[in-house]
Amino acid sequence: MRAQPQSVDAAGSPAVHKTHSDPMPAVFHHLYAGVCAIMCIVGTSVAGAGAGAQGTAPRGDDLLDLPFDELLQVEIKSAGKRAEEIRDIPASVTIVTRDEIARYGWQTLEQVLAHTPGFFVLSNTEERFIGTRGAVGGGVQFLVNGIAQHPSRQKTLTVPEIARLDIPVESIDRIEIIRGPMSVIYGNNAFQGVVNIVADAIAERGPRVSASGGNRGTAGAFARLGQQHRDSFWLLNAGARRDDGLAGAYADMMSPEQLAALDPAMNQDMDGDTDQQTASVQLAAGWRGLRADLRWNQRDYGIYALTPAFDDGTRIRLDTLHASLGYAHRFDDRLGLRVTATHSQEHYDTYQADFLFPDIDADQDQSARRWELELDLHWRPEPRLDTLFGYRFLQVDQVRNRIESALLLDATDHLDDYRIHDLFAEAGWQIHPQLRLVAGARLSLLPGRYRFERDNRRTGQRTATTLRLKDDKQLNGRAALLWSPNDYSVVKLIWGTASQDTGDASFAALEQIQTLELNTRLTRARWMLSASLFQNRIDNIARSIQVLDTATGDYLPVDDNSGRWRTRGLEVILDARPLPDLSLSASLTWQHTEDRASGIEPGYSPALLAKLRADYRRGSLTYAAYARYLDALNADWDFVTGPVQGVVSRIGERVPAYWDIGLNLRWQPRAEGAGPYAALNVSNLLDTDNRDPANELTDLDRGLIGPGRTLTVTLGYAF
Repeated sequence: MRAQPQSVDAAGSPAVHKTHSDPMPAVFHHLYAGVCAIMCIVGTSVAGAGAGAQGTAPRGDDLLDLPFDELLQVEIKSAGKRAEEIRDIPASVTIVTRDEIARYGWQTLEQVLAHTPGFFVLSNTEERFIGTRGAVGGGVQFLVNGIAQHPSRQKTLTVPEIARLDIPVESIDRIEIIRGPMSVIYGNNAFQGVVNIVADAIAERGPRVSASGGNRGTAGAFARLGQQHRDSFWLLNAGARRDDGLAGAYADMMSPEQLAALDPAMNQDMDGDTDQQTASVQLAAGWRGLRADLRWNQRDYGIYALTPAFDDGTRIRLDTLHASLGYAHRFDDRLGLRVTATHSQEHYDTYQADFLFPDIDADQDQSARRWELELDLHWRPEPRLDTLFGYRFLQVDQVRNRIESALLLDATDHLDDYRIHDLFAEAGWQIHPQLRLVAGARLSLLPGRYRFERDNRRTGQRTATTLRLKDDKQLNGRAALLWSPNDYSVVKLIWGTASQDTGDASFAALEQIQTLELNTRLTRARWMLSASLFQNRIDNIARSIQVLDTATGDYLPVDDNSGRWRTRGLEVILDARPLPDLSLSASLTWQHTEDRASGIEPGYSPALLAKLRADYRRGSLTYAAYARYLDALNADWDFVTGPVQGVVSRIGERVPAYWDIGLNLRWQPRAEGAGPYAALNVSNLLDTDNRDPANELTDLDRGLIGPGRTLTVTLGYAF
């Protein structure tokens, strides 16, 4: 139970031992069996399909095969909902390829993002928080094949965003990462950037199967079936994965005072309490301009909730479903239209509570649905001018949060259905062959009020509350000047704003961000350098304050959203290929965040991030090493008002910086990608004591100890 609160483009272009019963629900057994069955028949059923696939795309990864000096001409669609070259996109862009994921042996999407320049990932066991450029949590919009995922911020709900990470890493063909505010293109909640996961490139990456296993109870299976025809395709991705989770001892994570306050019957460590299983199925099909997608995933996992468990721990089952239907039509070379309808729903169920007291009887059940219709009109009236006009209708309904406990609470919160209308436009004008101007704006018409109802079954009372927004018309914009002195370099001056909702039902103002960035990218045949200077100003940040009650003399916790931050930073990324079979990469991100409201250093904002990678191919073997550095982190804080203003009480100690190093050995006899392959991966090679600072749910004073050394063996076959 979580503590409250806390593609087709528009133009149609292509210690104490604990025994546990088997925690894996029947659905995971069935999916594992189904994936294994597919693996048994895939050799006969897909070999013909692969042979009949149409298209001229190479079987290898396009970006890997390109020299660096051609990367600026690579086109992606997620930045502006139409195909654009990287040099023309008004943002800094990182692309992670399928071959890159395979060479380094990353096992989960979480691992991929943790090793992405400028990104870091924090955990409280229930949730994974994506951080970038000085702030963490809630600010990155996830897309799958260009379709926005279920809204991540909804009033009254605490459904974790961890579901965004449940896409099997084996299904990922490419990841497009766009940094900076993207509300103009994707609306509210595209706060600090967009991550688009492309998982349907069946023409470039054909059918494949794989299975993996390792220590810490790690096991996984994946299968892809599909076929590409001249003007149609179909695709099935299915995968399942499990591991034993964390195993840290509480004596190493708690202060002496916390340990002394524990019930002696509580578990002494996390071993077996935070295991996790994920299952995912994706279906996609297209014919000419028509496209349909269906994706379901389930995560069943244990979490740490406020106190150690007495038996098997608190467990959550999280189900998500996404379905979309789109049609793209090109009228002529200048005009194209895309219409996309999307439905999604999430269901969160804390079906086993094991904290605070033995045999506690509690359950939390949350759910929400979203309906969305978007029209994108791409118009190029003349070769130098490229425009996008769009309208989006969004409805969120059946938002429900039920908490049932004999000891704590027995009530249901319900949020009335609400609707949002968005109008947006963006234009790119080639002023000069070397100079391009991009500008856009989005007007979001938000509901003027949110209405909540609480049904308290313990008292028999039903209450209603109305929250009126301070501003129900949100206007966001972005503008950029892009200078390309030659074919090998580009300089971008970028400004943009974005907004983000909060889950707290008492906050009427949205969080706001404003970014100014100077980005430059220089490419040569054997190396590429990207550098960014950036400044972010964030307002209306949700925070906790201890307020003095003058009547009682006690301090009471109060949540407000008057926080104001400013982050300044520098990001440098260098990729090199000194030899044809040797690739090197290094990135460094320095950032400094200050709280403009209090002057106190914010929590969860590392000053320094570093990522290093190297891989060398010799014959059929690829040797790869990777490392990431995460600087020391403070926990969150409670700011005290009253007679002793300015006193800060952190909810946990500062956790030290650490290096996380990994190795991967991959055997693949056929360089073009088809045929058998095997990999041996070791993550956290040095068994580093990596810690995440305390938060409201995992208030472990000395920090949560992350995963230890993990060894995984993978066997697979690509068709």
